[in-house]
Amino acid sequence: MLGIILCTVLVSTLPNVDVWVDKEDAIYYPTEKLNVFFTVDKACYVAIYTIEVGGGVSHLFPLEGEDGWVQAGMVYELPPPDADYEYVIYGEPGLETIIAVASQQRLPGLDDEAPDIVRTEVEIYVEEPEPATLRIISTPPKCRVYIYSVIDEEEEYVGMAPLTVGVEPGEYIVTVERSGYRTLTRTVWLEVGERRRVFVKLNPY
Repeated sequence: MLGIILCTVLVSTLPNVDVWVDKEDAIYYPTEKLNVFFTVDKACYVAIYTIEVGGGVSHLFPLEGEDGWVQAGMVYELPPPDADYEYVIYGEPGLETIIAVASQQRLPGLDDEAPDIVRTEVEIYVEEPEPATLRIISTPPKCRVYIYSVIDEEEEYVGMAPLTVGVEPGEYIVTVERSGYRTLTRTVWLEVGERRRVFVKLNPY
């Protein structure tokens, strides 16, 4: 009987953890930003992890050197609003899981299964994005066009303007050049499925 009473008391004092993301449908595309939120009903230690597509594990909270102690009733945002970094979705399409583990006794680990540990998770879905379309029109025509992907850090010659290319969503630097004219560059950010026209006029030397 004593064992049953002690177990009941322990369960009743465990904190509740709620964790969610900034998109209601939890569907994300590569290069999209991700924000994670959590709150607890009792002050406790919290650790947040994400299990990525393919099984890789990332530790989101707390930051190195912090103890993970959080207050009841407060909504915590990851990354924090004043952070100098962002969470950006990368990698292959599939299912990712964000896991929050909490304890009032100590900072828990991802695989901690002690009786005083509370575990909550939310799933996000990474989907293959619909390609964006970029049409480049130049004056004069027949200028050479190069597109540099900021994400992949690769540049590709795509042909002579006017031309239309399909690319993955993301940030690109478009370079347009022709002999006898000053080279021109434009930076563009393309959203999922976006159709963008870029007009460039090159000035002669």
